Amino acid sequence: MGLNYYSYKDYMEKQKVRIELFFNYNYNIDSLTFTKTKKNPMGTLVFYGYFNNHKDNNFTASIMPYQKEFEGNIAINGVFDNENAKFDNGKTYSVSEIEKIQRKERRENQLTDSSSWFSDSTGLSKYTE
Repeated sequence: MGLNYYSYKDYMEKQKVRIELFFNYNYNIDSLTFTKTKKNPMGTLVFYGYFNNHKDNNFTASIMPYQKEFEGNIAINGVFDNENAKFDNGKTYSVSEIEKIQRKERRENQLTDSSSWFSDSTGLSKYTE
C-alpha cells in the first residue's frame, strides 16, 4: 500500500519534527533550516539543511528503507559536531531514546506535582480547628 500525496506530506513533516528533536536534544543549536528532501535510487530518504543560519553548518539526515521513522542517521560538519555536542565523547541519543527519557521525566514531574498537592499540610490548617 503506497502513500498518497497528503499522507506522504504528513509523513515528511513528522520526520522533520523528529529530526529537530534529535538535533535540539543532542546539540547546542539556535535554529535548524531544511533546504531539500530527496529519495535516492536505493530508497533512502535524505533531508538536507543547516544550523544557526550558517549554510556552512550543513547536515544530512537519512531514513533508510528498512526504517519506519528517523532515529538518528546523520552526517554533519565535524568541527560543528565537536564544538556543539551536548554530551561527552560524542554521545548522541536516538529519537526513541529521547522520547523514552522525556516520558520518564514527565511521569516524574507529574508525581512530584501531585505529591506536593497532597503534602501541603499548612494549607489545610485553615480548615481544622
